[in-house]
Amino acid sequence: MNLREGTRRLALLLGVVGAILGGFFSYFQLQSTLKERAAHIRFEKLANSSVVIQARIDCFPTPKGAEIEGGKFVPPFCAISIDDPHAFFYRPSESNSNGMKTVHFENREITSIETQDGQTLYPTPAPSAWLYLLIALFPILGFFIPWGAVRAIGWVGGGFVAGPK
Repeated sequence: MNLREGTRRLALLLGVVGAILGGFFSYFQLQSTLKERAAHIRFEKLANSSVVIQARIDCFPTPKGAEIEGGKFVPPFCAISIDDPHAFFYRPSESNSNGMKTVHFENREITSIETQDGQTLYPTPAPSAWLYLLIALFPILGFFIPWGAVRAIGWVGGGFVAGPK
């Protein structure tokens, strides 16, 4: 066996091992991304439901005609958080809750939604489309990076071993 054939076989072997490892990494990254996407979809579905729209109307009516205590606006249907005076929480009625227990607001934005099954959902961004492309590229990169590295090292090493022409 010569150096050229050995380098070619080593490059292919390490390329296949790299592709397999890239496939495993791709699988685990895909599972994480799908969970993140599901959490985003669930939060957005609840955040845009009629219950939360009603909560916004109840908690943040127009200040005209609203009760003012000590110069501060107090929403008529929401409770003010003890820890933060800018934070409110809204508890929908059981019959019209869509599975929500409490909706937390801070500065008119939803910060979290507690569900009746005990989960707390936070606003999460949707995974980028580029992330899905990157997940698909992990096995390909896993093959070509070690394959190319071995080929390059073999090419350089072959220059020192080869005799003069």
